[in-house]
Amino acid sequence: MRIALISLALAVGACTQDAPTAPSAEESATGPTIVIATPSPGARVTSPLRVEGVAPGDWFFEAVFPAELRSENGDVIAEAPAQAQREWMTEAPVPYVAELQFTVTEATPATLVLQEDMPGDQASPREISIPVVLVPGG
Repeated sequence: MRIALISLALAVGACTQDAPTAPSAEESATGPTIVIATPSPGARVTSPLRVEGVAPGDWFFEAVFPAELRSENGDVIAEAPAQAQREWMTEAPVPYVAELQFTVTEATPATLVLQEDMPGDQASPREISIPVVLVPGG
């Protein structure tokens, strides 16, 4: 009898699914976020720098949003539009590509900044940034 009860308890436990976890308050407040697939944080990159990922449709205006490379002191080194790769008028994630041209003579720390182009009611647009190191082409 004891073995039957233990077997039953194990069978019920194996069939029970975990409840889905609710998004954190931060995720709920800001909505879907942008993802940078390439480059990875801290990557050593040459020009032209190809940036790829997915962003919510509400980041785009006329199928683009701004992409910038900024120096350590915040100066813009390069800028280019991140272009939607399919229909952008959706709430679903939309693939994007940006290509930034720059010239450096030595390894230069920089920050890649992507910023939504449709901030809506927010006081300032959402943005994401990652550190990169610009290196001379060769």
